[in-house]
This record gives sequence, structure tokens and C-alpha cells, in this order.
Amino acid sequence: MKKYATLKNVIKAGAVVFGLVAFFLMFANQIYAELLGKRGYVSFSDAMFGDYGAVITFIGYLLILISTLAVCASIFVEFDDMIKKVIDFGGAFLLVLGAIFVFIEASVVNGNVGGSIYHLAAAPVFAGIFAIIAACAIVLSAFVKDKQLL
Repeated sequence: MKKYATLKNVIKAGAVVFGLVAFFLMFANQIYAELLGKRGYVSFSDAMFGDYGAVITFIGYLLILISTLAVCASIFVEFDDMIKKVIDFGGAFLLVLGAIFVFIEASVVNGNVGGSIYHLAAAPVFAGIFAIIAACAIVLSAFVKDKQLL
């Protein structure tokens, strides 16, 4: 266990945590929006698969999960250094791509009431931000000098 306690692996582990938080925000309910006395609410199922959402956001969350698990595997599985860098940069690219897809949900979800209420949903915005932070941490770990912490 001591061999895993390196600075690169700690940064990658932080990125994995942010990536998993971004993925699990998929299950968070969306926010209430109130405009001109009308209140709209979008649940998870409506936002992802219903009339008011886009299935492309599910693809975004799936990309976030796959890239997070790939980076987690690069911590524990022994690869060549060049293969680890390819996995890391590919994972960071997929996280940013997934964040873009998730931001699409934040802009297309409308309230499911009679009026036309346009709002940003909070969960996809936070998920996209967390995914971008995870991608930045992964790229940072590629440039950090690897040293043993324990």
C-alpha cells in the first residue's frame, strides 16, 4: 500500500473523487424555478429521459463515469509510463467532453408547467464544474514530479 502513496496518485485520487461526485449528481433532482408567479420543477427522470430533457446528457454522465474509472485503474494497474499518460490525457479529454454534454442539459431543461419557464438546472452545472476540476487535476498529475509521500 505504501507504493501507491505518491504525489501523482494522490492528485489522481482527488480527481477520481471529483469525477464520481460529478457522476452521482446525475441522480440529484433539478431545482425549482419560479418566474412570473409560475413554478416549474424538473425531476431526474424528466431531465434525463423525459419530454424536457436530452438523452445526450446521459451520454455525458456515462463519459464522466468511464473516464473516472479509467483514471482509477491507472492508479492501481501497472502500465508503461507512456500508456499511463495516454490514459490520463484521454480521461481528461473525456471528462471535458462529458462536462460539455452535461452543460447541454443545463441549458435545455425547461419547467414542466403550463408556462414557458426557462432556467438552468443546478445539478448539471455543478456536475460539469466538478468534471472540469477532475480533468484539470488529471492533467496536473501528468506534469507533477512523482515522489513518495510516506
